[in-house]
Amino acid sequence: LAQVLVGMPAPEAPAALADAASELAALAEREPDLAIFLLVRPDEADHAPYGVVRSLHAAAAAYLIALRLGWSRERCLTLVKAAFTMNLGMLELQERMANLARLPNPQQRQAVQTHPTASLEILKASGATDAEWLRAVEHHHEKPGGGRSPAGVVEVGELANALRTVDVYTAKLAGRSGRDSLPPPRAARDLLVVERGNPFALALITEFGAHPPGSLVRLFSGEIAVVVRRTADSNAPQVAVLAGRRGEPLAEPLMLEASGRDRGIAGPAESKGLRGRINPERLYAQAPA
Repeated sequence: LAQVLVGMPAPEAPAALADAASELAALAEREPDLAIFLLVRPDEADHAPYGVVRSLHAAAAAYLIALRLGWSRERCLTLVKAAFTMNLGMLELQERMANLARLPNPQQRQAVQTHPTASLEILKASGATDAEWLRAVEHHHEKPGGGRSPAGVVEVGELANALRTVDVYTAKLAGRSGRDSLPPPRAARDLLVVERGNPFALALITEFGAHPPGSLVRLFSGEIAVVVRRTADSNAPQVAVLAGRRGEPLAEPLMLEASGRDRGIAGPAESKGLRGRINPERLYAQAPA
């Protein structure tokens, strides 16, 4: 995906993006909990450009909520392609700003504000002709009704509204220089306050659950765990205990359902004090679907 996006405009890009969208869809359908885990807790060893990772995360979230809403497969894939390409016009700037501790300067703010139009032009120059895809990218920062929208667009399509919603939510989960990532419960709460009545916000929070995979949680016992799988009870997901009651790291993660007075979830936990990388391959091998 990084190769395709960085090389645009290019005539082969629309077909390559369609292939990438189909591949992401197949992976997300096969293992949705792992897709969410990698979105909430990105692999620190992955050195892909920040803007590409952000687009990929938004695409995964968008696909899962589109499935939940019962959209056709073709429309789901169009939404994924729009998520892949919504920030084409500022990929390099995103990378610089992700490592910028200070506020953006006026030129950078202007580039951020106009990037939907720049992204649209790059897509057109690459030969993309799908009107719904192009419109979603052009309007993905517009709010229905024109309220606080950059261009004051009143009629915002479903795809653009869905894209804006997942972009806002995944941005809250993405840490960068000068700004820590928010714990998923806080990100969900903030989204629902700002997006009251937005069906896509509700679908997203319902899909991810109160404690989405990848969330670090503290159990009532004092143990620290990472959520691995959602269950029918959103407050009692399957977790892997990583540290004991006194904070001592466990040699092997302990899989259990987080429920009851002792091992129910008390709240979010911080990663400070945890040693080593949280290995999703290892966790999901121990907790097959």
